[in-house]
Amino acid sequence: MKISEVLNDIRSDRVKKVILDTDAFNEVDDQFAISWLILENGKKVELLSINAAPFLNNNSISAEDGMEKSYREIFKLMKLIDETGYDIPIKASSVPVFKGSARFMTEDKMPVPSDAAENIVKTVSESKETVYVIAIGAITNVASAIKMNPDIVNNMVVIWLGGHAWDQSNTKEFNMMQDIPSAQVVFDSKVPIIQIPCHGVCTALATNAPELKYYLEGKNPLSQYLCENVIKEIADYDRNCRTRIIWDISAVAVLILKNSADIVTLPTPIITPMYTYSFDAGRHHMLLVRRLNRDRIFTEIFKKLTKK
Repeated sequence: MKISEVLNDIRSDRVKKVILDTDAFNEVDDQFAISWLILENGKKVELLSINAAPFLNNNSISAEDGMEKSYREIFKLMKLIDETGYDIPIKASSVPVFKGSARFMTEDKMPVPSDAAENIVKTVSESKETVYVIAIGAITNVASAIKMNPDIVNNMVVIWLGGHAWDQSNTKEFNMMQDIPSAQVVFDSKVPIIQIPCHGVCTALATNAPELKYYLEGKNPLSQYLCENVIKEIADYDRNCRTRIIWDISAVAVLILKNSADIVTLPTPIITPMYTYSFDAGRHHMLLVRRLNRDRIFTEIFKKLTKK
C-alpha cells in the first residue's frame, strides 16, 4: 500500500488484518492495548496473531527474560478476557501467540531469529490484503522480519509507538533506545510507517487513580486487573495525585478509532546512533501522529472494557 493510501484506509470502515507486537510485561499500558484489540477482533480488526517483544528494565533481567515474561502476560490477559465473558465473536485464547527475539539487533543489522519474526514474514507474504503490524515495544521482531524478507514491505504497514516528537532535543525514548539498529532498519526500509511519538504526543494520554476507580474498579475481572495494575504503580511512587500515561492505547486508537489523531505526511527522518533525528527532504514519506484526542480515546476504551 502506498503511503498516500494509508491515511484513507485507516479512516475507512474496512476490517484490517493486524499483527500485534508487544512487550506486554514491560509496564502497565500494553495490557490495555492488547485487551482493546482482542475485544475488537472479528469486528473492526482481524487479529491474526500476537508477538512477544523483548525488553530490559527493572521488570526483567535480560531482553530474553522480558520477552518470556511478556509471552506469559499475553496468555494471562487472554484467560481474563475469556473468563470475563465478553460478548465478542472470537475467543481471546484462539489468537496465536509467538515468542519474539531473545536479544536486540546489533550494529551489523543482521536479523535476530525468532518465531515472531518468522510469523510476520509468513503472514505478510501469504496475505492477499495489507497487514498492519502494530508495534508497541522495541521493534526488533519487525526489523528482523524485514531483513529476512525485504519484499514484505510491499504488503504491510507498520504502526509504531516509538521515539519522541520530532521537535524534541533527542529521541531517548525506551522503545527506540533499546534497539536503535532495528529502528534504523525499519525507517530506512521504505515500509509505510505511522509513527506515534511518546513525549510531545502520547503524553496526552494520562489518567489517574480516581478516574480509573470510577470507570474500571469492580466492573469485571479484566477491568479490575487493569485498574489495580496502574493504581499500584502510581502508589509505588508515593505521590497521590500522580498521573500515569497509558502510552500503548494510542497505536490501537490510530487504527480503529476515527477522529482520535491528527496525522500528517512528511519525509521519513534518519535515526542517528546519537539518539537524534536527522532530516532530508528527499527521503521517502511516512505518516506522523502530531496530536491525540485524549478524551475520545479514553471514553472509547473504558466503554469497551466494561461492556459485556
